[in-house]
Amino acid sequence: MSVPIFISYRRADSAAEAGRLHSTISRELGEEVVFMDTSSIEIGTQWSEELEEALQAAQIVIVVIGPDWLRISDEYGLRRIDQDNDWVRREIEFTLRNGKKLLPLLVRGAKIPPSDKLPASISALTERQAVEIRDAYWAHDIKLVLEQLKLVINKPKNNESSLTRNKSLGVYPTPPPEKPDPITEEKLQIALKGNLSSWKKVINQNPDDPTKVRTEIFRRYKFKSFLDAVGFMNQVAAGCEIALHHPRWENIWKTVDVYLSTWDIEHQISDRDIQLAKYFDKAFSDFPGADLEVD
Repeated sequence: MSVPIFISYRRADSAAEAGRLHSTISRELGEEVVFMDTSSIEIGTQWSEELEEALQAAQIVIVVIGPDWLRISDEYGLRRIDQDNDWVRREIEFTLRNGKKLLPLLVRGAKIPPSDKLPASISALTERQAVEIRDAYWAHDIKLVLEQLKLVINKPKNNESSLTRNKSLGVYPTPPPEKPDPITEEKLQIALKGNLSSWKKVINQNPDDPTKVRTEIFRRYKFKSFLDAVGFMNQVAAGCEIALHHPRWENIWKTVDVYLSTWDIEHQISDRDIQLAKYFDKAFSDFPGADLEVD
């Protein structure tokens, strides 16, 4: 059986995080869908046929990148990534050469390396949308990764296009298969008085059905410039796409108004909205162009 998910990592950089990722994917999606080599591979050893077969079978390769991923060196001080026989480099080269999906996964505060700091053969790694897994938000962030993996390994049949599947959904995307329950008013108020104190509940007419209302949580984010506001929207859009949960939002000059509700449960508020609001808030607090003084 082909294994669709391949985990690439450096043992000295991110073995613990890669192991945790493997365990989570195995638990949530099944042990049979993920491959991670746990053997001790030394520089200069022969390229494993098992590894090549696993890479060939994979639909997506996750490259786990920690803070030392790029600068780890051999005993002579030469960066491993610069050596032709470096296993991680070869895994990325194989993935790019064969046009496979590649997902850089950033852990422990790591950043995607600049392309000019990488060998030319893998510089395209920086063109892939990276996802950050934060230690304090592992349970939330890993959900975004799992949703992306589900999309890859559960592709529709060739005769079932996304247009066909979305035909009756109008402007709304295909939701995850399991509908969430609306959050209780008690839990919502706890969230709004706690971590989401900058958000508020709003109720307005449902434009799809004027006889019904739309209940949302709302927050206005303020930025130092118009370009910062647009840049923030672009940055968080990737996480929304991975989570299969999208905001209703509007940019007016240096502000971004965000409204969150779950449309497939009649535009009510669910835990998906609470989690996405937390994701937005964390991204905003870390965003260089955020105008935190007026927020």
